[in-house]
Amino acid sequence: MRRERHRFAEAGAQVVLVGMGTPAESNAFAAKYDVPFPIVSDPGKVVYRTFDLKRVAPWGFLAPDVVLKGVSAMARGHLMGLPQGDVRQLPGVFVISTAGKIVFSHYATDPADHPAVAVILEALKETG
Repeated sequence: MRRERHRFAEAGAQVVLVGMGTPAESNAFAAKYDVPFPIVSDPGKVVYRTFDLKRVAPWGFLAPDVVLKGVSAMARGHLMGLPQGDVRQLPGVFVISTAGKIVFSHYATDPADHPAVAVILEALKETG
């Protein structure tokens, strides 16, 4: 998403990330990976529970499609760091209108499951 930040800005969107780290860990992550978006620190995973985001099963990391996604990401230069926080917590993506309505939701089925930027941008059109 960081590479496409101009497209989100052009769409009038405010991207906000939620992470499980402390504020200090979130700041370090943002600095290390040049994250241009604000990060809400949620070490207690309150937001994750509120949005009903699931956790992957312990053996889920060994599923062939997950392993293939991981190898593919590493081949593109996305190397993994040391795991921090709840490594089994699955991510999600939500587009919320200024009226507070969720107009798009994506619940990950594995740790590398992210919607395409084009899909998110299309959902932004529904926020009017």
